[in-house]
Amino acid sequence: MPNKDSQFKKVVFKEDRDPKGRSLAVIILQTAKRTDVSDLAIIEFAYKLVENRIMNEAWGHCDKSAKSISVRSLPPLGEPTRKEGDLIAWVVEDATF
Repeated sequence: MPNKDSQFKKVVFKEDRDPKGRSLAVIILQTAKRTDVSDLAIIEFAYKLVENRIMNEAWGHCDKSAKSISVRSLPPLGEPTRKEGDLIAWVVEDATF
């Protein structure tokens, strides 16, 4: 699946509630070499995957962030949640990795 041109991004959604704010991560694999997709576009793509869950669980305001992540830092991913074009995404329950 990943090749030499692949890039992984980790998008974290973290609820602002203290001290028990919830969090989710979405791992996105960009499989084709092209102009870097902006972090905003990656966050919007990831949000589409978790939006219903965040709304249904009545999360408060949540911070969103995206950063590159190395293959060595990835948790076990299993089956992808969504494939769209050259983007593949997995929702990860524990965003602390």
